[in-house]
Amino acid sequence: MKEAKEREENSEVYDAIAKIQKLTIVELQNLLNPLIENAGYAKLDLGKLYTQKDVVVGFGVQDTKSGRQEYDSIHELQRIIRKALESTNWRLMSDGITYRLGYLQGRLKGVEGEENLKKLIHWIFRVKRGFAGP
Repeated sequence: MKEAKEREENSEVYDAIAKIQKLTIVELQNLLNPLIENAGYAKLDLGKLYTQKDVVVGFGVQDTKSGRQEYDSIHELQRIIRKALESTNWRLMSDGITYRLGYLQGRLKGVEGEENLKKLIHWIFRVKRGFAGP
């Protein structure tokens, strides 16, 4: 009874959870590869998988666009990844992307389980409303 009332009061959250794409690692890689390649990056390598509360995986790509500056390369890749993952259970981690000699590295976080997805949805709602906080 209590759970049904909570679901009714938070129907917007549960509707968003139902709509979010819950991608596996392979599906994540298949989503990102063509987008990254079209933007002038190559060889998306996913690193070792770390599992705690969430799933965290490191990644690396090579910038193949000659003459692109470090700042532009980082921000373009961030933009592509964030936009691609908007409607999924994956996010670019807040520590961002680093650049060394044309090689970019970062980490992605995957969320699974209803409680963790609820937290993700609440965070998304706060960001959309302009209240992104810790």
